[in-house]
Amino acid sequence: MAPPGVWHTLAFALLAPAEAFTLHVGRTAPSPAYPLSMVATEPASSSVAVAERYVATNRFRVKQGREAAFEKRWADRKSRLGLLDGFRFFCMMRRCEREGYEDDINYVSCTVWETADAFNAWKSGDAFKEAHGGGTVGGIASMLIATAMNTKGKPKAAMWEGTLPVSIVPEAAPSAGWREVVADGESTLPGECYIAMNRFSVKQGHEGEFEQRFATRESTLKEFDGFKGFLLLRRDGKDPDGFTHSTFSVWKDEASFNKWKNAEKPKPPASTGDAGGPSNRNNIFERPPVPVFYEGILTLESAKGI
Repeated sequence: MAPPGVWHTLAFALLAPAEAFTLHVGRTAPSPAYPLSMVATEPASSSVAVAERYVATNRFRVKQGREAAFEKRWADRKSRLGLLDGFRFFCMMRRCEREGYEDDINYVSCTVWETADAFNAWKSGDAFKEAHGGGTVGGIASMLIATAMNTKGKPKAAMWEGTLPVSIVPEAAPSAGWREVVADGESTLPGECYIAMNRFSVKQGHEGEFEQRFATRESTLKEFDGFKGFLLLRRDGKDPDGFTHSTFSVWKDEASFNKWKNAEKPKPPASTGDAGGPSNRNNIFERPPVPVFYEGILTLESAKGI
């Protein structure tokens, strides 16, 4: 069992502002960073933040030495993703090397949509076929062969509802459905953005309490150069990894993220004997949060931002 206050500190030291889990006992709470209408007014144990995005991800275990070939396959594909109704953001996330990862998932494709309906319209339309082998026997066969050569097993999908969005409008909107990026298959592509995620396993019945704490926090994200967008993700369905929520923040580069992280130092935990202290706050988690960091490549962003 983690010592009192450890889970509280981990939750903020990496990806959440210091106020995120503070209960403001005995003082006036700060102005919420999001409209209160975004959070249901039922008791905290059952209320949930309103979904304003839908995030579709696919997790890949790319074989060692095949990373550049995998990236080239994605760079060379035909797609009109950026021109589709409801599209907001795409990138292929390449996991940064860190010690202590629990799995060997090293690439994750991530597409942010305005709604689940927009995602389903893409999945059932011609644009999906075009991006997955063109819908021809030869194209599909080529895709399957490349998958077998580059990855270990089939990719695994993970779907999320995106809540509490914060986004910066990009300077330029996409002029095409897919970017033309030259990939030689020998060297991996340079990173174009930095993605930081902190994944949480919230106990059943405490989802609303967890989300409400984020909804009422004071956010300073937009004040920092290099910030691009933030979502609090809520799992759509279940997965063996056990994560129910995750923060998702996109930055120009790692230096921009670190500048924000170092400015948002968590406050020392209060006495564990107080009602609502860290020991009670930690009771909503099945285990400590698990951070993960990525370089984003092949990024594509709508005129509205993330």
